[in-house]
Amino acid sequence: MTRKELLLSLKNSELLRNTSILITGTAIAQLIPFLLHLIFRRVYSTDIFGAYAFYMSLIGILGAISCLKYELAIILPHKDKDAANIFFLTVFINIVFNTLLIIVLIIWKTSILKFFNLSEKFSEYLFFVPLGIFFYSLYQSINYWLIRKKGFLPISVNKFVRRGFEGFVQVVFSFFRNSHAIIIGDFFGHFANIVSGLYQGKKRGLSLSYLSRVKLKYVASKYSEFPKLNVIPSLMSAISFSLPVLLINKFYSVEITGFFDLSKLLLSLPLALIATSISNVLLQSITEKFKVNRSIKKDLLLILGIVGSIGALEILVISFSGVELFSLLYGKSNGFSGTISKILVWSYALSFIVASFSAVFIAMNKIKLLSIWQVFYFISILSLFLFKNLAFLDFLKVFVSIEVLCYLISIIFMVYIVINYERKLNLKVS
Repeated sequence: MTRKELLLSLKNSELLRNTSILITGTAIAQLIPFLLHLIFRRVYSTDIFGAYAFYMSLIGILGAISCLKYELAIILPHKDKDAANIFFLTVFINIVFNTLLIIVLIIWKTSILKFFNLSEKFSEYLFFVPLGIFFYSLYQSINYWLIRKKGFLPISVNKFVRRGFEGFVQVVFSFFRNSHAIIIGDFFGHFANIVSGLYQGKKRGLSLSYLSRVKLKYVASKYSEFPKLNVIPSLMSAISFSLPVLLINKFYSVEITGFFDLSKLLLSLPLALIATSISNVLLQSITEKFKVNRSIKKDLLLILGIVGSIGALEILVISFSGVELFSLLYGKSNGFSGTISKILVWSYALSFIVASFSAVFIAMNKIKLLSIWQVFYFISILSLFLFKNLAFLDFLKVFVSIEVLCYLISIIFMVYIVINYERKLNLKVS
């Protein structure tokens, strides 16, 4: 392919165009919390951010299963009526799940605080968790509907709305030196996201008129493979992702958790800005091509070149200037986060690549293979309990080694899936 043909291909690529829309919207949205944290990290103590990281970790774990993974099936049906009833099914399951969670928190609040080494002054955070999970999971369902309808611009708008409201509320509460400003802003941001998302979904055909008791039972049965095969592995995967924060809080302190969270905030920017957007677009694109037996190799190679370059750049910048970068952005008191980042950057760069292509498993109906990897990842991360007596930085090195191994195995799985699919296509053609 000549240079001219390559440029023309890039210009006419629907995949690249949709990805650019999502990335642009996400970048603008993520710029808000990034800029605000430059201020907040100098205003609030590190332990507040550690407690917030704990809160977000609980949402990450429980939000992964609060709809029993039915939300992943919204994109699959040919008929909008079936897809809409999957959406309403997820809402019902989400409500029941979080109602039960509230009861659990009321009964065992003290025991939960003690187990996770969380101060009583942050006990209110626990009761934000069910609402946080409900809003997070409800928007995930809306998001899959918008992906189904190729509503990538509305998805970008929704992200901006969420971050805009979140930032505004945090700034207002910070004027009064309210220590809960960060979490309250997060709550209002999610709420605004839901309102915006429902409006966008309604414009693209999501309607209560589709709701049918018969159809609810039908889709719950037809797509029962998702809860049967993916709930436990997804829970394991979510625990694996969030467990390090909980263990650092338990084994060390909420202050160190705050430093660790700041490292995650900066290192995950490519993940937040680009990987999620690419994965959403790839999910729709690969699903569409898979249904009609078309090649996906060109799309994947194009994306690989982009994310590989970004991952390599992140490693270089953090490895050589990590401590100086964090001290400059967040103050010298947060320089320790730079030291943490120089260790973490290797796993985050690989995570960025894996997350960008995670849609391969879902779009090509390889849920079982994804589940196998999630179980392996979970068992590997659980082994961190064996290293609780290490110094913190040594504990971190063990964690990163485990992460790198697991992500490399995931990449091998995805390469196997794509090569196998392309080989079958070539056999059909020949």
